This record gives sequence, structure tokens and C-alpha cells, in this order.
Amino acid sequence: MVTLLFNGVGILLLFQFFKFKYLDFVAESHKTNFWKFSRHKYVLTVGAILIVTLGVVELILPDVSPLRSEMNRLHFGNYLGVSVAFAISVIWMIYLRKLDVFEPEEWKHIIIVFIMGCVTVWAVFPITAFMKTNLGFQLDNSFWNDFIYSWVGIGMVEELIKMVPLIIIVQFRKIVNEPYDFILYAAVSALGFAFIENAMYIERSDFYAINGRALMSTVAHMTFSSIIGYGLLIASCRRPGKGWHYIVGAFLVASLMHGFYDFWLINPIAKEFSGLSFVFFILTTHFWFTLKNRTINASYFYDETKRISNDSIRYFIILWMVVLLMVSTLLIGVFHGSSTANKFLLGQLYSFGFLIYYLGFSFSRFVIAPKAINACQTALEKVIPDEPTLKSKRN
Repeated sequence: MVTLLFNGVGILLLFQFFKFKYLDFVAESHKTNFWKFSRHKYVLTVGAILIVTLGVVELILPDVSPLRSEMNRLHFGNYLGVSVAFAISVIWMIYLRKLDVFEPEEWKHIIIVFIMGCVTVWAVFPITAFMKTNLGFQLDNSFWNDFIYSWVGIGMVEELIKMVPLIIIVQFRKIVNEPYDFILYAAVSALGFAFIENAMYIERSDFYAINGRALMSTVAHMTFSSIIGYGLLIASCRRPGKGWHYIVGAFLVASLMHGFYDFWLINPIAKEFSGLSFVFFILTTHFWFTLKNRTINASYFYDETKRISNDSIRYFIILWMVVLLMVSTLLIGVFHGSSTANKFLLGQLYSFGFLIYYLGFSFSRFVIAPKAINACQTALEKVIPDEPTLKSKRN
């Protein structure tokens, strides 16, 4: 029902889009200008990718894949799963760096944090094993036990692990030297974590999980970790020893949000209302956008001549999320045959078509203005540090 509702909204927005195109055509005095690629790049690009993919599925791929047994024997699916998972993380890393307009981070620092996020994820397994073996704390399909386990055993453990690379990089103040850096590196650490997790889930699912991991799970990981990054930002603006409760509070909130998101997908009772996870995800994406926009505008290096190209970012997200959707369809076709790929594509368009459109537009509406505030950001104003004066810069 939730998916149906959001797809209904998507259809209304689609009609609104075509209405806008028609009015744009009527208002254009030079009709030849209307047919420029730049004015229709979303429709043309997405349409071309979709047509090419359908053509390959229908004309090239057999109904039953003759290669599946051989590819399984060579563990080819493992390599593809890792490659797709890596591509997901790279796409979102590029997005994050595109937002860093005032004092862009060096790629080598971003890559180091990403690698640390990949390495530290393996600490989750011994911690989880200890809780199950020594404490007897595990999922048992009961409502409250599974809720607490989702919060503590999943949320707290994973957010604690993702904190480690962030805390290490924050110690280097010549690197983390503006508010947005805390959000960026927190999200990059989460992408390292998500890369390992996605690789396992994608391969085990026979590639059916690609779009869910790219559009929801990975974004959720970045959102929850960014809350901790924001807590570290606030703590860094306080006197030594005075800001620890902001870090603890941010950690508890991020863990609770993480556990709440997972709980409705794990517990058999809660699964009846699994749509709540999707609604919760939509709400948290707005919160994450607010954190990003607020910290970008609080930069100590603010320059009124610099701007974020929202149209470029929107096109980037929509283009690459559609590419991932088509890649997943082709992989399903290669491993399972063309008829399965067609059914998969229809199902994915129904499940994630709106979400691609939604994330593309909701993650590309940045307003660059010093200390910009809107209704959603007022509560954050008091904890963002003031920009240093010229005197403090000289000091």
C-alpha cells in the first residue's frame, strides 16, 4: 500500500512534468530552442538507457541462460557482486564530494577513510558472535526482544564500528577543517561499511538486491553515520571535555534510528507493517539533506561566488541510479534468462522508479547563502559555530 501510494504521487508528478514541458513549448518563441538536448536530457537519457536495455534483453539474451552453471563454477557472480557494490559506493562518494564546494577534500583522504570503513566492518562479526554466545542476546522473533536487539545488537554495533574511521580522521584538523567535512567523512566511512555489506547481500541475492542496496540501505547508512558526524562537529566547537554528551547523544540517536529502520524488516510481526521502514526512510532523507545544507553554508571558507549546480547533481543521481537499475536487469537476464529479466525490470520500476526520481530531486535543492536558515533548520542554528572573524583567522 505504501509503495502504491508513493507511485501514485509519482504518476501525478509525471503528469505535472509533462504539463510543464507543454507550457514551456507554448511559451518558447523560438521553437528550435525547445528541442535542445539540455532541455530534455532527463527524458532522453533515461529513455535511451531503457530502450537499449530492453533491446539487449529481448534480442540478445536467451530465455534460459546457458551460461549460469559455468559462471557459478567460476564464481563469476562473486566478482560481479563486488564490482556492483563498489560502483554504488563510488557513485555516492562522487555525489558527496560534489557538495564540498568551498574547500574540497582531497581524494586521497576520502579514499583512506573509505578503506578504513571497509576494514573495520569485519569487527562486527566477533562482537555479534560474543553477544550471541556469551550473552545469549539474539533475535528470537518476539516483538520487544527483536526491537531491542535491532537497536543494540545491530544499530549500536554497526554505528560504533562506523565511528572509528571518522574519529581517526577528525584528529587531523588540517584535513577536517570545516563543518561539512564531518558529514562527508562520516558518510564516506559508512560507504566503506556499506560496500562490504552490499557485496555480500548482492551476491547472495543473485543480484536481485542491487537497487534496494543502492537506493535505500546505502543512503540509510550514510544518514545514520552523518548524525554522529554532526555530534562530533558540535563537540569540537565546545571546550575540551565539555562536548562528550553531544557525541553520546548523537550515537544513541543514530543507533536508535538504525535499529528502528531494520526492525520493521526483520521481525515477523513487524514485517506486517514493513512500509513503516520506507516512510521512515523518506523522512530521514529530509533530515540528512538538512544536515548537509546547513553545514555547507556554515563553512569558514564561504565564498559568495561559488555555487552548487543543483541541476548537475540531479542529473548525476538520476542517470547513475537508472544505470544501476538497467545493469541489475541485464545481470538478472544473463543469470536467469530474458523472461525473468523482463519481470524483474517491471517489478523494480514499480518498487524504485519513484524513489530514483524522488532522491534525484530531494538531494539536489541546495541553497548557498551564508548561515541560510529555513523552518527545518532553525533548531540547528545554535549549535553551528560562528564563522571566525578576520582577527581570529590571523591568530
